[in-house]
Parts: sequence; C-alpha cells; structure tokens
Amino acid sequence: MPKFKHLEALLARMQNGRFLCVGRAGLDLYPEPVGTKTKDATHFSADLGGSAGNIAVALARHGKIAALVTVLSADPVGVFTKTRLEHYGVDTDCLRFSNGKHERLARNSLAIAETRPDDAEVVIYRNDAADLLLCEDDVASLDYDNTAALVVTGTALSANPSRDAVFAAARQANATGCPVIFDIDYRRDAWQSVEDAAHIGREFAVLCDIVIGNDDEFDVLATGTKQGGMSYASGLAGDVGLVLYKQGAAGCQTLYIDTEHENKDITISKYGIFNVSIAKPFGAGDSFMGAFLAALHAGVSLDDAVIRGSAAAAMVVSRPGCASAMPDKDTLDSFMAQNTASEFGAT
Repeated sequence: MPKFKHLEALLARMQNGRFLCVGRAGLDLYPEPVGTKTKDATHFSADLGGSAGNIAVALARHGKIAALVTVLSADPVGVFTKTRLEHYGVDTDCLRFSNGKHERLARNSLAIAETRPDDAEVVIYRNDAADLLLCEDDVASLDYDNTAALVVTGTALSANPSRDAVFAAARQANATGCPVIFDIDYRRDAWQSVEDAAHIGREFAVLCDIVIGNDDEFDVLATGTKQGGMSYASGLAGDVGLVLYKQGAAGCQTLYIDTEHENKDITISKYGIFNVSIAKPFGAGDSFMGAFLAALHAGVSLDDAVIRGSAAAAMVVSRPGCASAMPDKDTLDSFMAQNTASEFGAT
C-alpha cells in the first residue's frame, strides 16, 4: 500500500527541504566539432556526466538545493567531477572521495558520447566504479527529516556495498516520512543479468513513493512475472504513490490510486511531447526528472509538472552536452511560451 494516503499528501511533503540524489557522477567526453564520430575524433570537450549528477544539476538550475550522495575517485577525474558539480551549484557536502588504503582501487565512470541525431554511439567505462563504494555509513547520518525527497538512480542498486546502502537509505527515509523517488535507470552492462536487475528493482520499488521509467525499463522489472511492462506498472501503482511511465515519442502516462476513495481504480493521465530538432538522443530522462521534481517542489500541479518535465527533456535533446544543456527556470518558461506539447501518441 502507498505510504501516503493520497497523492496530494505526497506532493505536499515534497515542497520543503533539499533533494538528496544518490548515484553516479563522472566525466563525459564529447567528440568535437558536433557531429564527429568518436573513431574520427582528434578533439574532445569535457563536462560532468552521470544520471544522479545530471539530475542534481537540473534541480540546481531550477534554483533548488540538491545534494549528490556518492563516492568519487581520489584522483584528478574525481576532483574534476566535484569541481563541475560545484560549478553548477550542486551541494557536495554529502559526497566523499574513495580511500585507497581501506577500499579497492576505484575510478569515476567515463562516457564518450557522440552528438549526432540518428546514429550516436555512447561508450561507457565503469570498471571498479567509485560510486558503487557508497556504504551504509555514508547514508546513516543524512537529514531525511528536512529532505524533500531521496532520489535514487537504479545503477546504484547494481552492486554492493552501494546496493545495501541505498536500501538502508530508503528504509530510513520511509521511517521519517521522506518521499523516495526511483529512477529505474537500467543499464544492461551494469548488471550481472536482467533477472538480477528485475528482482532487485522490484524489491526496491515497493519502498518508493514515485517510480519513473520507460517502456524498456518497466519491461525489465517485469522479467519473470509473466507480465508486460505496462501491466507490471499498473500493479505497482497500487503499492506506491505514483508511477510515471515514459513512452518515447508517444509521450508518457501517470498512474496512481487514491487510497482514501472507495473506488480503487487506477487514475491514468496521458501527456504528449514537445517536438524539436534532435541533436542527440541522451540526457532527456535526467532533464525530465530534474524539471519535474523542481516543479513539484514549487507547488505546481502534477499535470503541469509532467509537462514541464517533457519540455525540459525536449530542450536537452535539442542541444549538445548533457549537464551543460540543462535549462534553468526562465529558459524553460520561455521555451514553453513559444512551443506547445503534442497530444499523447501523436508522432
């Protein structure tokens, strides 16, 4: 059963405090100039990357306080990552550098991403990833009482000690009434098997208040259940406060049940997208999440928050870069004043 009796109570709880974003941050390299294939590149630009880091940046760009909870490698790449987080206004008080004396040698993740609309290739190196060294001690003293939401990206669940730390953080958040947001964020190469990802993802999802993912990610969670992704998501809506089901160019749907009403039917709302000229196919999900949560924090209605998330996603895929492409509130407002979302399912 949802931990909040009705959706309004959940959304109201998310209007105060800072956001705690748990997961990876690292170094992104982009072949230059725009459009260059990695195999042909001689020059690259560098910036912050990683889902949790990007979400924190998106929130900060909207004027929200967002802290990244992670572990960085004790080397120049880790220092670069922290410096870029601070450049974008992300709170770095809840991260630490790995300690080589007591922990295995760790490195920040590295992504090489092409800025191309149709055939962009992204190569990610995550051997001995530093963020997966997050441990229960790192989350034990977090201030959940004064947190708008604990935002977890799914890769943080892919290995221990990070997995145990994230489960511990979610349970502590549950105990204090702090909402838990789960971005499924499935990356096949991060997991031993899809079955492993499905089992652990389902176990974690029921600790959460909002679960967000796309068709493929919900299909992964449904693995072994004899259900499809949408069927699983519909059932999950009875266990959490809100499910947000993204469907690419078709748009997205929200699913929830108001447990205070006798009618326990699922309420489903559908939303379209903002059509733009695509520069590259990545970054949309992180931008959506940041703008969506920032809007809820500001007291915007669920419908309007989803629409703002969709607009932010469109802006990011129309620009080079990822963290640097996240719009601020004024830029997003201007974009929405000049563009209108399509109907759900329209292409």
